[in-house]
Amino acid sequence: MFKINHYLKTILFTFLIIQIAPSIISNIKYYWNNNFEHRNKIGYITIIGSIENSSHYRSYLSEYFKDSSIKAILLKIESNGGAAGSCQALAFDIEQLKKEYPKPIITYTENICISGAYEIAAATDYIVATGSAIIGCIDAHISTNLQNSLKSCNEIASSSCKGSTNQSISTIDTQNGMLQSLVDNTYQQLSKEIAFKRHLQLNKIDQWGCGKLFTGQQAYDLKLVDAIGSIMTAINLITKNIIPSDRKIEWIKPPKKNSISKFFNNEENEDLNSSIKAPLLESLIQDIV
Repeated sequence: MFKINHYLKTILFTFLIIQIAPSIISNIKYYWNNNFEHRNKIGYITIIGSIENSSHYRSYLSEYFKDSSIKAILLKIESNGGAAGSCQALAFDIEQLKKEYPKPIITYTENICISGAYEIAAATDYIVATGSAIIGCIDAHISTNLQNSLKSCNEIASSSCKGSTNQSISTIDTQNGMLQSLVDNTYQQLSKEIAFKRHLQLNKIDQWGCGKLFTGQQAYDLKLVDAIGSIMTAINLITKNIIPSDRKIEWIKPPKKNSISKFFNNEENEDLNSSIKAPLLESLIQDIV
């Protein structure tokens, strides 16, 4: 009887081991992969929608560039631009960070990367786009808010010109001249910047500039983008430019803000707190969407 009980216990124990062994092995493998297996850390940042403030993006770009364990950065852009100053500032920051902390940074866009967003993309090492993405719109314009501000400014200034005989016409001419000067100068800065970064000829700006829109394929033919493909094309470009290239990738993404943190840490306060680095959320992702 004792032997029978012993055999039954052995059988039950063996059956239990067989049942839980796959789970144990899987957990051990996961722990090993995440703690002992060497991986290439790649920073991943998305820029979506209108760009009105560069501080949020600059904060994480700066952290990724300075972190020596992060070997490269993938910047996914889906934007129609935004405030000219913010876009220009972010493009300048990327250039400076590349000089101080050299590492590959690649832009990928599926649908749209135009105006100031393209200016940011041009500051990176490579631009990858789908064939049907909308690229370009290298141009400058004045927002309605700024136009209204300038109009108010001119109205206030003109009220002190008591000697003016044709005040309304003078105000309109002054305003239009000021607006045109702002647009022209901004466009000159942008076009020279793009031409330099993309090795384009300024005397052929009518082909690639002047506010024209292009598909990804057309942009590739004009050398506005470097490759046509999917996000895997961008990832392959990254792996070719880092050593060792055969390691698995661990994607490092900025932490998602909850509603409470958004309330207490809005973008306007980020510049003031730039010296306080938020901890990075290191997460392994199978697909980037």
